[in-house]
Amino acid sequence: MIATLLAALFAATTPATETVAQPTTPVATTPRVKRYCIIDRREGSLQKGKICRTRDEWRTRGFDPVLVLGRV
Repeated sequence: MIATLLAALFAATTPATETVAQPTTPVATTPRVKRYCIIDRREGSLQKGKICRTRDEWRTRGFDPVLVLGRV
């Protein structure tokens, strides 16, 4: 009986299988591009349209949001 108790105690104190920590690979993050959003309300419509684009996308359409919004 003592041998059974000692075996159970020994089994409880020894660690089971240790998990090996996997080395983490760094995640490549891309820098966030600032987007400028304009709320557009069409006449006769109850819905507001929100248009978000980067500054370069706005400038290709002939509109510079930084100059219009005064954020120089």
